[in-house]
Amino acid sequence: MASPQPVPENEPKTAHHPPSPVTPPSVESAGARRVRAIIIDDSREYMAMLRRMLADTLPRIEVTEYDPDQKGKPGAGFDWSTYDIVLIAHQIGGGETGLDWLVEFRDRGSFPPTILMTARGDDYLAARAIKLGACDYIRKQDVTTARIGAMVTAALGADRFDETTVREAPSEREAPHLVVLQRLIAAHPPPQAIAGQSIGYRFVRLIGQGASSRVYLAERTSDGSSLVLKVIDISDVEDVQVVERFIREAEIVSRLHNPYVVRFFDYGLTETYGYIAMEFFARGDLKQRIERGVDVDDALNYLRHIACGLEAIHGAGIVHRDLKPGNIMFRGDDSLALADFGIARRLDQSSELTNHGSVLGTPNYLSPEQALGEPVDARADLYSTGVILFEMLAARKPFRAESAAALVFQHVHAEIPALPAPRRAFQPLVDRLLAKRPEDRCQSASELSALLEAI
Repeated sequence: MASPQPVPENEPKTAHHPPSPVTPPSVESAGARRVRAIIIDDSREYMAMLRRMLADTLPRIEVTEYDPDQKGKPGAGFDWSTYDIVLIAHQIGGGETGLDWLVEFRDRGSFPPTILMTARGDDYLAARAIKLGACDYIRKQDVTTARIGAMVTAALGADRFDETTVREAPSEREAPHLVVLQRLIAAHPPPQAIAGQSIGYRFVRLIGQGASSRVYLAERTSDGSSLVLKVIDISDVEDVQVVERFIREAEIVSRLHNPYVVRFFDYGLTETYGYIAMEFFARGDLKQRIERGVDVDDALNYLRHIACGLEAIHGAGIVHRDLKPGNIMFRGDDSLALADFGIARRLDQSSELTNHGSVLGTPNYLSPEQALGEPVDARADLYSTGVILFEMLAARKPFRAESAAALVFQHVHAEIPALPAPRRAFQPLVDRLLAKRPEDRCQSASELSALLEAI
């Protein structure tokens, strides 16, 4: 078997994306050749998203990604005639813009039609782009699967695309979950962020990943401020409830305005992704601090601030349901805030997004009623707070087991463990918070705050 040939440094790797499995394979005409596109952008995540959009609407397209930060400016020997169309970002770093590259490269001959993409734009920039040779112009936040596909088709001419290869919207019979997703997107368009103007973002790095979403450190292009983007790839979602929970988290956080709750900036859905923009926490989470050790004064101070955050969300009729050290964050000034409302719910909701009797939450911090799949209220969050308090004071979790099922059993049936002797004075407070029956616990976050004031 022959060894694969290395890819030249100035030639980025080309990826081809087959038709989506939820749609019938498209039929290509025998003589039709594939369309080759190159995307030039300093955000790999944005290039990947754009590649998926193009593949979803134009299944005969081959897309090359070119990162100017990694590869620099293409040299004189770069063969632009390889590509049929260029999609280039206006902001590419290195002291130059996409328009600068366009002006330089178009004079070399055989330069393809070019679409300029920008995070910030206006009519003047659009007119200048067209005057300098771009065939089209679009703001990044306005890009959708349908729109970018239409722009590429218009730039190259409809005759380049066999009509039998164009994908149609899925029918309810073919892909019912996609039809529901389209309805969700229509019902939840991106809000206007500031004075009617959309806000663009630049990815910096991946800082976390869950089962259905990724969390990025990002910069807001309007002012360069750091924030966190939580992104869900809708094109990969087959369980509509995942998107419904994502929407619910955005709606919940957007209504909360309290110094002990994560600050919310923006959210929206498109045909390929959903996003939530929230504040960035420069000093990490409580989990990291517990691993290093927390003294008694800090533990009580953190507990007091957690109670303030819970009082705010419970007062808004919201139960967190996944309170744990990893969801308690610290800002640059060391102030604390509750975050990650992915499985939170409103107390006045008549139905859940899960089946009755199902269990949601992290096993180590699960209240007995959550473990049993029973309805929960604010007192479930107070139980989780008790677990966190025990962990801060004892440097270990109150219950440990080999499996999630065994942990669940202990939350429901095991006796509350004792704190280490030097911190035994706080045992009554731990016992109160970790009571098996909700009616035996603190009944509210404000009651917990009063107990702390007494201490």
